[in-house]
Formats: sequence, structure tokens, C-alpha cells
Amino acid sequence: MNDAINFYRGKQVLVTGGAGFLGSNLATRFVQNEIAVTVVDNFHPDYGANPFNLEGLGSNLNLIRGDITDRALMKELCGRADVIYHIAAQCSHVDSMIDPWLDLKFNCEGTLAVLEGAKASAKKPVVVYAGTRAIIGAPLESPAGESTLPNPVDVYGVNKLAAEWYGAVYARVHGIPYVSLRLTNCFGERHQMKNGKYGILNWFMSLALQGKTIKIYGTGAQLRDYLYVSDAIDSFVAAGRFGEKLRNGESFPEVQLSGEKVPFAIFNVASGKPKAFAECAKRVATIGGGSVEFVPWPKDREAIETGDFVATITAAERYLGWRPKVEFEAGLQNTFAYYRQHLSRYL
Repeated sequence: MNDAINFYRGKQVLVTGGAGFLGSNLATRFVQNEIAVTVVDNFHPDYGANPFNLEGLGSNLNLIRGDITDRALMKELCGRADVIYHIAAQCSHVDSMIDPWLDLKFNCEGTLAVLEGAKASAKKPVVVYAGTRAIIGAPLESPAGESTLPNPVDVYGVNKLAAEWYGAVYARVHGIPYVSLRLTNCFGERHQMKNGKYGILNWFMSLALQGKTIKIYGTGAQLRDYLYVSDAIDSFVAAGRFGEKLRNGESFPEVQLSGEKVPFAIFNVASGKPKAFAECAKRVATIGGGSVEFVPWPKDREAIETGDFVATITAAERYLGWRPKVEFEAGLQNTFAYYRQHLSRYL
């Protein structure tokens, strides 16, 4: 990934939601490679932003407390950027059903503010969007590819799909390179550990480390694909450079689903090794010292359950030069080591 990271030298990088899980890990990657980065985050108490995530990053980090729905602020910040990583979001599936208006605000209005800021910029920055497997939802085919018809099962998935395709419109009409990464379930260091609304594997680790019971709904037989955070960050780094290829008019028909002349592309980002949910939970309990209990599905959770999810990653391997490097077990061990040292900072 050295060539990919070198692409950013001398460039202005902006990360929205940069104090949260993915954003802070990405910012850390850049700073560790002596690349300056600007982070904007509203530090909403429910969405995982944590000052500790950015502690010690020094002068190469410019932290701004602000909201992505602040249009004037986003116009200013996006106007300076060469590459924008749009990661800020409302990420709870359940909360999106309880308060769809809040989900709409952050996931749609916030994305439009970023895109309007990029449109107003003379630089026409590359935008890399943190998409999600929730866009596919309950897969209509397996494994799911980039061209699989979306079938979201909750408001979160619908709004993330809308935000993805806002990018296609701004790419087509305004020439803004836009790369959407449809990430599967990511886990690892710097994730919030206070609740199980999102990031269920990290939540299970939190319970295990506190000696509490991990509750599995139903049989837990559904397949999930868990991706360790450093691999996810590798995909972000590769995607920014790929956005420059789109700007230069290179053609990648397999992922340019809105037309080869449009600088817009979608990639699945997954481990490529799906595992039974219950088996993952049991492994977490074993390592962390917790226990597992099988309980009936709550109606609100069962209504938005997607079933098995398996995704192809051949497009990311071919066009981004990306493939996951960290095995599930190693990722668990790394994550547990981090939280054994810092859990108090996340509870």
C-alpha cells in the first residue's frame, strides 16, 4: 500500500466523522505516514465519536468540531480538500426505524452538503463514501456483487443507498469523482463499546470483557462477513487514488454502474470469508471470558434481519489492488488487546 499512501503527499485530505471508528483509524493512518489531515465531527453522543481516538496525533491533525449538515462549514472545508472521505453517518439500523427523520438528516442531508461543497470547489475533489452492505439489505442473489439489485430492509439502508446515488448524479452532472465502498461488518480498535446498536461484534467484546452474557437472537446460524479495521482502511486509501483514475476518464465498466463516462464507482469491501454469526459470538466469549445465551428474536430486530450475507470482492481486488490481509482470529486478538488496555475510555 506504499504507492497508494504516497498518492496523498502534498494533498489536502478531509475526513467527515473523523473522531469515530473508521474515521479516526483513517486519520491515524495518514498522520502516521506524515500526511496532514483535517477531521470534522459533531461528537454526537450516540455515534461513537471519542476524543481519545485522536489523542496524540499532533500537528498533522486539524480537528474541527462541526456538523456535516452545516452547509457553510462544508462549503469551506470541501473547498480546500483534494480528497474527501465522507464517513460521518447515523449508523443504527434500529434507531433509523425509531427516528427516520434524524437518519434522513445525517445520511442524506449531510451527504448533499458534502457534495454541494465539492461542487462549489474549483478543485472538484475526489469523494470516497463509506457505504454499507445494508444498501443490498436482504440479498436477492448470493454472493452479492456490485450490480446486485439493492433490497434494503430498513430506513438506514434506504438512506445510505440514496446517499450513494446522490454521488452518481453529482459525478454525472458536475464531474465530481465519487467512489462508494460498500463495507461489510467492520470491527476493531477505536469502535464505540457502549451499546449494541451498531458494531455488534465490538459490543460482544465489551460484554465479554465485563464478564457479561452475550445474547444471540434465534439460532445465530445466519452468515456474516466480518472485516478487520486495518483492511477497511487499506480500501479507503486505495479508493482515493482510484478516484483520480475516474477523473482522468479511465473506464471500469464492472463497477461504473451509472455509465462508463460517469466518474462514479461502487465496490464491495468484505473479508470474502463469511462465518456463522453464533460461531463468531462464541469465539468472542471464549477469548474475552464471557458467556453466550440464545434468546428469541425481538420483533423490531427480526423485522429488519437480512438473513445470510455473502459478497464478492473480485472487483476491489482487480481495480483497487486491494484484498484483506488480516484473518478473523488475528483481528479479534488485536482488538481484545487494545480494549484490555483502554476499555475504560470507551464505556
